[in-house]
Amino acid sequence: MHRLCLLVLTLSLAVAAAAQEEVIMLSPFEVSTAKATEKPPIVIKKRADFLLLEISLVNDTREEERRRDEVYATLHTMVGGIPRDSKIELFTQEFTLSASHYQIPLVDVSQKRDTSSVTLYAKVPLSGSDDVGTLAETLRAYVRGIKGEGRTEIFSGDLGLSIRNPEKYRYEVIQAIAADVKKLRETFGDSFEVVVKGLDARLKWERASISEVELFLPFSYEVFPTRANIVLPVEK
Repeated sequence: MHRLCLLVLTLSLAVAAAAQEEVIMLSPFEVSTAKATEKPPIVIKKRADFLLLEISLVNDTREEERRRDEVYATLHTMVGGIPRDSKIELFTQEFTLSASHYQIPLVDVSQKRDTSSVTLYAKVPLSGSDDVGTLAETLRAYVRGIKGEGRTEIFSGDLGLSIRNPEKYRYEVIQAIAADVKKLRETFGDSFEVVVKGLDARLKWERASISEVELFLPFSYEVFPTRANIVLPVEK
């Protein structure tokens, strides 16, 4: 009984984690013929859930302990410096920063001696009526307003997007594929059958614009003549 309860709890936590999955897209969007040919013919566009700004903290204080303390003091200041009326959140790919939970593991900078850095993100919710330029400036202004502790320097990086649980759009993509298959069957008529492959693959996504993402399945079609229309050779 205890094993069954543990299994149920484990599965419940796994489902909850999958439902809360947030995917970060920092790579700039591109419009090119070469890239377009890599996508299937059916793609849906969705507005991202969040606009985000990549932030890097770099510190070159010689003493390791002091270097760490200065970076963590800066992170604590960043958390406390979020305006109360703002919807800005600070996070890494592992957790959301708070006043009691902000100590991100430091990474040594290989090109520089006695230098450590951390990378995090600031994000704001993105709705259909929001002006992306205004939100981007809000994030950048927030970062400019933070003073680094000691020898800590703060750098703003790329703007990006994030979307929560993109798999929730799977069946919307499949419905769009099904509608296209229906048109193909109407075009070819009863003489041919359309077979779709690849619907069991994981949903894929990429950034499409300053505020939108594209979601798709790597599917393909195959068109076969129906058996009733196959003419067999006559043996002589």
